[in-house]
Amino acid sequence: MTTRTRRPLFPTLTAALLGLALVAAPTTARAADKEKKKDADTPLAKAMEELGDTYKALKKTVKDPAKKEETIKLIDKAYQASVTSKLYAPTMLAKVPEADKAKTLDGYRKMMAGVIAEFAKLEQQVLDGKNDEAAETLKNLKQLEDDGHEKYNP
Repeated sequence: MTTRTRRPLFPTLTAALLGLALVAAPTTARAADKEKKKDADTPLAKAMEELGDTYKALKKTVKDPAKKEETIKLIDKAYQASVTSKLYAPTMLAKVPEADKAKTLDGYRKMMAGVIAEFAKLEQQVLDGKNDEAAETLKNLKQLEDDGHEKYNP
């Protein structure tokens, strides 16, 4: 008569679950990457990318009165990208319950209107030679960006 040794069940199940997790994780990551790429191809994403690039360039020019013309051109680009962004609904709106969609869209448009107003203020400050104030306004724009992304692009 032979005796069988019983293997503990816990280590076997743990190994099986770990193997399943290792197989499923790349699939989930690929699906998330595919979703991000799909969102990146929208007119809103392209306008927001333009806005982000312009913001980075403005950080380098806004404090320097000698770069006034370059700064004004950058503000114009940022303003145009902001107006374009306001025309499109954020992709997260698709996940919002139907009863809340209008309110959420109104909030997004108000936030973008605030961004546009800040760029108009920034332009006035640069034209008036108030570059230190303009630098502070640019910081306010960064905060608006962070708040907007948290709420409308989680």
